Amino acid sequence: MSATIQDPLIPFIPLLYVAWADGVLETNEIEYIENQIQSNHSIKPETKNLICKWLDANNPPSARELAYWKSYIKKNATLLSAIEKQNLFSIGQSLANNQNGASVVNKETQNSLTQIENYLGIIGHEAIRSVFDEGARNDISQKNVISEETPNFAEPLKQLLKGDHDNIKAKVQTILNSFADEIDNPSYDLSTQREKVLKWCVALAKEGLGGLAFTTQYGGQNSLNKYCAVFEEIAKYDLSLAIKFGVHFGLFGGSVASLGTQKHHNKYLKDITSMKLLGCFAMTEMHHGSNVKALQTTAIYQPEDHTFIINTPTQNDRKTYIGNAALHATMATVFAQLIVGEEEHGIHAFLVPIRDKQGNALPNISIGDNGHKMGLNGVDNGTLHFNQIKIPIENLLNQYGDIDKSGHYTSPISSASKRFFTMLGTLVGGRLCVPVVGLSAAKKALNMAVHFALNRKQFGPPGEAEQSIMDYPTHQKKLMPLIANAYAYHFAHQQLLHDFEKHNPKNQQEIEALAAGLKALSTWNTTQTIQTCREACGGKGYLSEMYFDKLKADSDIFTTFEGDNTVLLQLTAKSRLTYFKKQFGRLNWWDTLKYISTIASSTVSQLNPVVTRNIGEDHLLSDDFQLAAFQYREEYSLRSLALRLNKRIKNGADSYDAFLATQVHLVDMATAYIERVVLNKFTSSINQQSNSALKPILKDLKNLFALHCIEKNRAWYLEHGYISGAKSLAINKLVLKLCKQLKAESKFLVDAFDIPNYMTERALKFY
Repeated sequence: MSATIQDPLIPFIPLLYVAWADGVLETNEIEYIENQIQSNHSIKPETKNLICKWLDANNPPSARELAYWKSYIKKNATLLSAIEKQNLFSIGQSLANNQNGASVVNKETQNSLTQIENYLGIIGHEAIRSVFDEGARNDISQKNVISEETPNFAEPLKQLLKGDHDNIKAKVQTILNSFADEIDNPSYDLSTQREKVLKWCVALAKEGLGGLAFTTQYGGQNSLNKYCAVFEEIAKYDLSLAIKFGVHFGLFGGSVASLGTQKHHNKYLKDITSMKLLGCFAMTEMHHGSNVKALQTTAIYQPEDHTFIINTPTQNDRKTYIGNAALHATMATVFAQLIVGEEEHGIHAFLVPIRDKQGNALPNISIGDNGHKMGLNGVDNGTLHFNQIKIPIENLLNQYGDIDKSGHYTSPISSASKRFFTMLGTLVGGRLCVPVVGLSAAKKALNMAVHFALNRKQFGPPGEAEQSIMDYPTHQKKLMPLIANAYAYHFAHQQLLHDFEKHNPKNQQEIEALAAGLKALSTWNTTQTIQTCREACGGKGYLSEMYFDKLKADSDIFTTFEGDNTVLLQLTAKSRLTYFKKQFGRLNWWDTLKYISTIASSTVSQLNPVVTRNIGEDHLLSDDFQLAAFQYREEYSLRSLALRLNKRIKNGADSYDAFLATQVHLVDMATAYIERVVLNKFTSSINQQSNSALKPILKDLKNLFALHCIEKNRAWYLEHGYISGAKSLAINKLVLKLCKQLKAESKFLVDAFDIPNYMTERALKFY
């Protein structure tokens, strides 16, 4: 082949150059290009043959020919603007115009070239910018520099994330900033660290910030939202403090408020609010973990003196990992099997004093110290073992089950199983708040990583200064989707907290299922975010001055406390199965068919070729496409799970075995459900905004969250025929485009998280 270019080939030279420049084309890529060219009726047969000749994998262009094509393109496309040089069509059009004086590249050919670009994964000018001089490259790159001018969305966005509790968060900041030196320079001595965290917690309590979820009668404001706002703000400073605060006020105080009655409220809540009484929450046992129903600690009623005997049968049944137990708590909410005479009434909660005023363990109570942990070492986790401990009948938290002095048991809920889940449901506030704390840690990590990336210079074009590492698409792809995730989960958490405060019994089960699943996905996202941000900061990120060591160590446990994430997703999935049945294990073929028919009617239309192959940007960025894609995956997974369960049960398996055999499918379905809910809540939050400055940036974040999630699950979508290969590539291309767009706003997006300035400054110190 000669280095000269035949006239009919000229409009297609940019395509051929880009296709071959980075290496050998794969067979499937060659076939795809040939099919696009052959199916184009506007290209003459002799031109088609000429193009296909240059697509011969056994006789590819030589290095000399590629160099000639490059120089030809560069020479003849100089009049194009930087924007026009970002796609193959514009360059081919320009070459044809320069050669022939008239346009020969029509709309059909433009569509063919666009389809080929998408299939090959060509990212606009990124793939061909080496053809042009450095001035053109710089013109393009300058389009996405970080503006020094504050955009109009910056301040409204920060206020939006603060929510309606700006004054409360400011109060927390004022208190904790007074301890900034101590917080910023943590002690590695276990005892010192625990005492400091206790001191900070008491300081917050003195300002009335601990009991905000309690009623006004006991020093609170009857608002879980306000309490969670405090919790969220504390997490920006120290996660040990957040957890100690949560254990005392949320778990211990929450159990008294939710499971106790007026006599308990009057006796304890004011002292809990002021921290005059410091407590712990003793549910978990060594051998029973998340299986609360199987706890072995017993509470046996003694009719002769109207008391209970609290007893730990074996060392395997001792309460463990109990926050505040090792040193500071003087009372515990103990979950135990209630036994009256010969009758067992299941798990109930009891208030058990464990220390005297001098801090000594009470007789027959063995208190252990879990010792040094991976993280959260400001929290004194310990063990509790009860050897025939006697407590008065009044110490039963009797909201859902009570005993009169004659030993007669009564409950407003007749079903023991329903009573058990109702009791646990009252403590759902912990599952609502814990992921919010985790998200604060993720936001802190993103704040540091973004500021570091914008200021860290590394590599650059030959002969020019080094450039910010945030300019690199790989770095943008690392961080921008995680920023989008942070915003998505933020709005999901806030809306769920708002729904919870409405206390509508009709949707209580749905809220509990959402709280369980959202906690799982959100805390996994926190773990991933912190790790990715640490890596994005290189060696500096490994230094303790950047906080990543504490963030990683302190937040890692979030994936297993308040419920192991995998177990929580199974709970979420079980709740979703109420589409089929009132009680697990009673599936029947007719119910299954009825539900499948409702799924089919709403989803089959989405699988037509026009939809599965539509790669238009307007389509991919539409709420309709994104929500439909998430919903299809959720509903298909739910339908598939139901069929699997139904088949096993019809074949004689009991409900437990059927559930066990489909665990992986349960988790997959629950994950799809929660992701769809998060997108729904993000979208509705955007639609509720009246500030016109906010909507565009929030929509960009929402689009990135949605498309990156589809991209992450593209194997599933491809396997199930929901998207074509070309559409998958188009989504990938659009994700990269959104990452690049948001890079220009990244500083302001993470500044809206309102992380204390002295923490952000750690990322800007270069030695």
